[in-house]
Amino acid sequence: MIDSWASGLIPIGLELVAIDRDVVVGHVLAALGDLNGRRVPGIAPLAVTPSRQRAGVGSALMSELLHRAESAGFPLVVLLGSPDYYRRFGFEPAGPLNITYRPVGDNPAFQARRLPSYDRSLQGEFTYCWESDLG
Repeated sequence: MIDSWASGLIPIGLELVAIDRDVVVGHVLAALGDLNGRRVPGIAPLAVTPSRQRAGVGSALMSELLHRAESAGFPLVVLLGSPDYYRRFGFEPAGPLNITYRPVGDNPAFQARRLPSYDRSLQGEFTYCWESDLG
């Protein structure tokens, strides 16, 4: 197991916190994983305190994180989560893109969001940084 923060596997700007009156109400993090030898951000987790859910906090965090990942030139981001929720941000099942995540097999909950620098040759098995020896 590695320390993602100390290893530099969390790109600057891809960890966001929503604060309301000095209280944390939401958080999202993307850390670099490996996709067939290329570093790709894997998002985990997106969390919003229950009293603030359905108020736009999660949507604002995710939208900003995707904007920052795009601005940083990443070709795509991946995550494991509800297709019904993440579809609104442009996520799609990763399997048809030939991107897999071994622990879940061909589950549509493993999703990818293609960004403008996406290249169809980017395929293979994704591994989150905490599951590998990246760094």
